[in-house]
Amino acid sequence: MYRREFALSSVAALLSQPQCANRLYSQFGVGDAGAPVADDGPVADGELAGPAKGPWRRLFLDATIVEEQQGLTRRFYSAEKHAGNPIIVADRPWEGTSAITGPYVYGTVLKEGERYRMWYQVLFQGNHVGYAESNDAVHWQKPALDVIQYQGQSTNFVVSEFDAEKSGGRCHNPNVIHRPNETNPERRYALYGFDGKAGHPRVAFSADGLNWRYPVESVQQPLFSSSDVVNFGYDPYQDRYYSTWKTRNRRGRAVGIAWSRDGEKWNKPFEGPVFVADDLDPSDAQIYGMPAFPYQGMYIGLPWMYRARYFRFGEYSVEKLHEAQSDSVRNMEVQLAWSWDLINWTRPPERNQFIPRGQATDWDRGMIVTACAPVVVGDKLHFYFGGTDRVHDEKRVQASIGLATLRLDGFCSLSSQDSNEGWLITRREPFRKPMVTINARTQPGGAISAEILDRKNKVVAGFSRDQCVVFQGDSVRHILQWSTGSFPEGATKSDYKIRFWLKNAELFSYLPESLDPDQRDLARFPNTGP
Repeated sequence: MYRREFALSSVAALLSQPQCANRLYSQFGVGDAGAPVADDGPVADGELAGPAKGPWRRLFLDATIVEEQQGLTRRFYSAEKHAGNPIIVADRPWEGTSAITGPYVYGTVLKEGERYRMWYQVLFQGNHVGYAESNDAVHWQKPALDVIQYQGQSTNFVVSEFDAEKSGGRCHNPNVIHRPNETNPERRYALYGFDGKAGHPRVAFSADGLNWRYPVESVQQPLFSSSDVVNFGYDPYQDRYYSTWKTRNRRGRAVGIAWSRDGEKWNKPFEGPVFVADDLDPSDAQIYGMPAFPYQGMYIGLPWMYRARYFRFGEYSVEKLHEAQSDSVRNMEVQLAWSWDLINWTRPPERNQFIPRGQATDWDRGMIVTACAPVVVGDKLHFYFGGTDRVHDEKRVQASIGLATLRLDGFCSLSSQDSNEGWLITRREPFRKPMVTINARTQPGGAISAEILDRKNKVVAGFSRDQCVVFQGDSVRHILQWSTGSFPEGATKSDYKIRFWLKNAELFSYLPESLDPDQRDLARFPNTGP
């Protein structure tokens, strides 16, 4: 920010069976024996987004996957902070003292093979992009690179105000996209962000993610118009790049959308906000920015909710902005949102913090911002965030980087938290094998079973709940089956529903087996704006 804005045993048994293992791996984004599946788009790691054309795991963020339910509660979860936070702190001379001192993300974390890479923000005598690496996604090192020097020392900066001519530009809010299928090896990586001197978003390119170069003409040719907070990503579902950018409405800061086929020529479906504070938010709520990432057929947003009054009349000026918010709390927190088209967004009605700010004496009590997307590490999602000890526009703010984790698909569940059994009926699914992979957990004495229904909610012979192999335990990828191993031979119907029965249990996601490839998963249409 500029100062002015600032697997449990059942799973092991299944994995020992090659047929089940290969099926399970393909459903959850990895290939046979755990090797990465090739991705058609420029993103190397497709574990978040899932297959570009589906099928995708059914999350309970999407209300359309449930036709009926009884005795269940929709329960939203926050990410859990790592006990060893902060995981990256200011410990180099070139991270000096500034309005915001220390590293924060505002940035990007990518998984490439067995290595994790992070590009983050530093403010000190200008704007800089720091770089760090990790082998375990928890412990990070800042390598001494030969890219940028500070007082004769090699730094871990890759784009820097110390030597802006090296790259030909400056980058605020660094968003890195790996493009392994790019035919020009010098453009295998793209770095998007806001160039404060040029006054607009720009993109630089690199062969290795370390040595960057901006096209000279981009000084005068903006990608699109925006304020100083921009977040970028690649959309495998529509084969395009996208950006959420800071704009405003009557409530104050808000978020707009732009997209591009090639990452260089951009357009806006709507010149204005698509995500704003609403009447379920406090009256002083603004949207400072919102990273968004593809996840299992939809898009997950992490709106940064800024609590400050906004001026209500006249033309914009920095002075008027500061005067209006001078008696506000000016903290910032992260919430959860989701969309199917990057234009229409939904949030939980409770508006709880997704990554909670720290308590009164904690290092992250003031503000929290996030990297543009999490990474999948084992059975968890790793969310990296920047935290500060003071609020926006304080003269001296200490920043560091933390980690928060969430179980795979753990954003929300349908839950039965007592001995009273509940149930849900899914929408119709064109599956051809009587198996379904579930992400679920049970409490002591709890259980999950299921039955297969026809279009009129009648139980299909051989697939009642009494013939289901009951699930008990905690797994993100358990294959639920029935004692009847297959549908009747010669059956022409493949259009079934599933009724799940839950007792002291919760279900996070499910995916029916062998879905008909000719029946597209929630058919998509070109987005042309609201």
